[in-house]
Amino acid sequence: MKKRFSNLLCVFISSLLAWPVLAETPVDPIGRSSSMDAFSLSNMLNMFMGLAIVVALILGLAWILRKYARLPGNNLTDMKVIGGLSLGTREKAVLIEVENTRLLIGVTPGHIQTLHVLGAAGEQPSAFDKTLQQLQQKNGDRHD
Repeated sequence: MKKRFSNLLCVFISSLLAWPVLAETPVDPIGRSSSMDAFSLSNMLNMFMGLAIVVALILGLAWILRKYARLPGNNLTDMKVIGGLSLGTREKAVLIEVENTRLLIGVTPGHIQTLHVLGAAGEQPSAFDKTLQQLQQKNGDRHD
């Protein structure tokens, strides 16, 4: 698969390099170019086609690198940062999710510590969460 892809890429790059040679305008015996205007439709079309090919090549290579960035030696753990809160100049509380388990961790310059394990993201709220919501609703009703 990799060999086939590299062969196709070499053929494509070779054809791109040969394209300007094939697209040259014929020259009169006197040495003048037969194209009369540098901003003619054919010259502008040629320039925009070249630009489109370069942009497509850049986007295609970026897509390939993104798709094949995870090599077998990389860490394949499903981990994402859900949120964070600065507690001081150098301390943070960070909520992360690792394999469907949410963790609240404390981060300082010299130490990282698990503060609380919250469980799966799709679980039902705990008794504390329900009580807190009820109290917030009661306080909200008084202020209205």
